[in-house]
Amino acid sequence: MIVLTGASGGLGNYLIENLSGEHEIIGTYNTREPSQTGRAVGFYQVNATDSGSVERFVTSVLNKLQKITLINLAGISIDGMGHKMVDDTWDQVMDTNLKGTFLMCRALLPIMRQQNWGRIINVSSVVGQMGVPGTVAYSASKSGLFGLTRTLAVENAKKNITVNTLALGYFNIGMINVIPPEVQEKIKATIPMKRLGDTCNIKTAIQFLIESDYITGAVININGGLI
Repeated sequence: MIVLTGASGGLGNYLIENLSGEHEIIGTYNTREPSQTGRAVGFYQVNATDSGSVERFVTSVLNKLQKITLINLAGISIDGMGHKMVDDTWDQVMDTNLKGTFLMCRALLPIMRQQNWGRIINVSSVVGQMGVPGTVAYSASKSGLFGLTRTLAVENAKKNITVNTLALGYFNIGMINVIPPEVQEKIKATIPMKRLGDTCNIKTAIQFLIESDYITGAVININGGLI
């Protein structure tokens, strides 16, 4: 059973459509219900930044949770230079991208540990590795996932639970669509492969990590050679 947060975004819809042939999927969303249904068991509105909302969600689907793969995809990006960043913006990005991921992990890990099996795949970004002007909150939140991943991996390794992170570069879906075409061309020029990534690479990496039992605490870069 895959539990996919951020199921209503572009990448979330893609994964539901392309993973549901092999896996049952429970998706969570914040405000907009996903448009792709596939073989999804159901969609649940969850405020991932609120521990009460997360716990209620887990309780409501408890009878469906066997051999859990948690994919933490939910995230937001609000641009702003560090010296101009206001508290509310910083808190909103950090709560969604880092705290929300932690709360989902914390809620599902006891079930994984009891079942002696689990997969956690956190979705980070090359922005958290490179340092991109105007992304201070987003970058910090995505970098925080590296430490969260490594620590949870060590804590749960003896329980047949793997915890890994995908550090994504620039892909042809999702947040890239709000970037003007001329800026997209500049981004492509910085990528050694000179093109945006195809989302099939993300699907393949997820399937690989679900099937692998000896890869944990890893950060897998999928970025066309950026770093």
